[in-house]
Amino acid sequence: MMKARKILVLGMALTLLTAGLAWGAAEPIKVGTVLRLSIGAEHGTPSRRGVEMAVAEVNKAGGINGRQVELIVEDEKDSPAAAVNAVQKLINVDKVVAIVGPMTSGDMMAAGKIANDAKVVDISPTATTPQLSGYGAYLYRGCSRIDKQAQVLTDYVVKNWKPKTVAIFFSNEPYGKGCAGLFTKFFEKNGIKVVATESFMRGSRDFKAQLTKIMATNPDFLFIPGYTPETAPAAAQARQLGMKQKILGVYGDMDPVYIQLAGPGAEGHVIGGEYDENYDTPKNKAFKKNYEELVKKNNDPYNIMFAALHYDAASVLLEGMKKEGPTAEGIKKYLDNVKDFDGVTGKLSFDKDHDVVRAGTSGVYILEVKGGKYVKVD
Repeated sequence: MMKARKILVLGMALTLLTAGLAWGAAEPIKVGTVLRLSIGAEHGTPSRRGVEMAVAEVNKAGGINGRQVELIVEDEKDSPAAAVNAVQKLINVDKVVAIVGPMTSGDMMAAGKIANDAKVVDISPTATTPQLSGYGAYLYRGCSRIDKQAQVLTDYVVKNWKPKTVAIFFSNEPYGKGCAGLFTKFFEKNGIKVVATESFMRGSRDFKAQLTKIMATNPDFLFIPGYTPETAPAAAQARQLGMKQKILGVYGDMDPVYIQLAGPGAEGHVIGGEYDENYDTPKNKAFKKNYEELVKKNNDPYNIMFAALHYDAASVLLEGMKKEGPTAEGIKKYLDNVKDFDGVTGKLSFDKDHDVVRAGTSGVYILEVKGGKYVKVD
């Protein structure tokens, strides 16, 4: 009787051990993402949906070698310190194998160093600073550099508007100031004289004093770099004052909310973007349909470009796990060698500095508000 009981206990122990090993083999693969979810949520929420969509597609198809992918989401809070803390948590506590984000350049430069030192692959879909190029062996960029955007936009303006002067009205924070300084160099290089420079603070809503000063210089066009909550009302107030000049914006304006806030002042607004809604591939058509359904279901802010950039960044990481295994070295090997990955923003590869390359394009599209919609014009 005693012998039989021992055999039974031993059998149960072996069963539990086998089940435990099986469970261990099926543990989820953890992926992290660091996004603008409090400050800048109008961009961060769509970005989150893009990453979630990529993960959901992989899981629905059976995961990575039978293992599901678990997504862990953190808020960068538009703070390098918060972004560093988020990445440290993802690496040291959650044990993620790869990270998408942070979104802003300053946050990515600070947090990316932590990921690189830990040899965890980290790709930012929206950090535009040239400093990120070649910054770390495990760091990648999924968008165009700001200097590339400046070159493409300036070339378009010179060719189509033929201006001689410009007034710059910039957001007085790192992104706006950086754009103002960089674009000034491109303007001057092309013979466009800067006749006025004014600034505004995040959270400002009355821009008439600065615009009145600008108006006195009678520039051929206005350049207003910053983020939608300020740049859109600035454009509206320029029109209210009687300014009829063309307005050039940047990445931070890629938001249908800009058109709502600026009203009639949005018409003719020109920016650089990195997603063409009419990109004619089955993958992009499915992505667009699924994203629009998610927006409606969750009552989200709508920004398909940010969703698309994050969807592609997450998708290429996940494809690397499928092809080379869910390890940092496997993912890195895939990203370093991938050619023309089928993304919704184009056919993707990475150059020697780990900057994204989109086959057959500059990577930057010129978009103009026409009839209340952003339309690709070049």
